[in-house]
This record gives sequence, structure tokens and C-alpha cells, in this order.
Amino acid sequence: MNGKRYLVSVTVLNSLLLAFAACFCRHILCEAQAGDANDFRIAAILGPAGKFGPVMEITLPAAQSDRPAQIRDLETGRSLPEPAVEDLNSSARAIMAWIRSNGLDISCFVWSGGATCVTYDMKVVAVEGKCWETTREEDLLADPALTTRTHSPRRLLVLGENRPNTYMFRTGEGTLGMLRILGLSQDRRGVKISYKLITPVKLVSVAL
Repeated sequence: MNGKRYLVSVTVLNSLLLAFAACFCRHILCEAQAGDANDFRIAAILGPAGKFGPVMEITLPAAQSDRPAQIRDLETGRSLPEPAVEDLNSSARAIMAWIRSNGLDISCFVWSGGATCVTYDMKVVAVEGKCWETTREEDLLADPALTTRTHSPRRLLVLGENRPNTYMFRTGEGTLGMLRILGLSQDRRGVKISYKLITPVKLVSVAL
């Protein structure tokens, strides 16, 4: 009788261990697949080392009465909702630390008279509109205004006539690129932008 109970106990224990192992393996596989998908997305946005990746054209959603603005990570294409000040102890420093820790770069806000893009920890240099087509990768890599790696203050890029709409930039992670502000979205609830990035060598080993 004791032998039968022992055999049943061992069988049940083995079944539980096998079920746990299968569940654990599925969890690891899902995490690996999610990581691979994110890596491929980063690689698709950034392109090869030292070269412009594809032109990305997106709409930055502004804050609405029922939802906060979205802040975009240019390198990964990920967006996160802007946190409420009260969620981070009403501290502007805490909000900037949260933005930097998540690698976020740009958002916008819209009002009845216009709109503004907001950059976070990005070095931004206004250039002529024609530079969008004529600027080469080596021009950005050699530009002294983009070489320093210190933190940069928040910048407001206001839409409007006689205002710049094309910029060279460097993100807080060191990625170089070109940014063009296209104007308000069709529903006037966001700002359309296009951008293209140059991949630093250090990011290629991570992304590929």
C-alpha cells in the first residue's frame, strides 16, 4: 500500500515538474522572441553603421482631455504616455529622469493658435530646409555642434511661418539624425514629423 502511495506521489511530482518546465520554457521563448522583434525593429529604423536609415514619417499625438501626450523614442519607434506631474511627486527633475531612463526624445503640444514639438536631452541645430536632402552622413558626424555628449535642455520647436522646420540633432543616447516638422496632423490633434537616423557603431552590436 505504501509502495502504491509512493508511486502515485512520484508520478504527481514528476507531472508538476514537467508542467513547470514547459511553462518556464514558454516564458523564456516569449521573452526571447519579443527581444528579437524589438532588435529587428531598432535595426530597421537605424539602418547600417554610419549611414542614414530609412525616412520615418509619424504623427506625435498631443494631449487630449481623455489622454496624455505621447513621447517618442526615435531609435526604437516606441512611444510612452507623458506622466502626470503628481505621479512623480510634482518634480520636474523626476520627470526628466524618467524620460532619460526610458530613452525618450520628442513630443508635442497643440493649442488653438498653433503647435510646438518638444525635444528632451537632444542637441538640436536648425538648418535650411534644403539640408534635408543635401546633408550627408559625414556632415553630421563632423559637425562640432553635435559632438559633445553633455545633457541638453528641453527645446521648443514652434511651428509657424518664418520659423525653422528642419534640424540636425543628437539624441541623449548619441544617435545622430535629421528631423523635419511637416505640420499639424489632419485632425489637428498632433504634429507630423519625419526623421532619419545615423547608427553609431556602438548601437550596431546591440541592434543586430
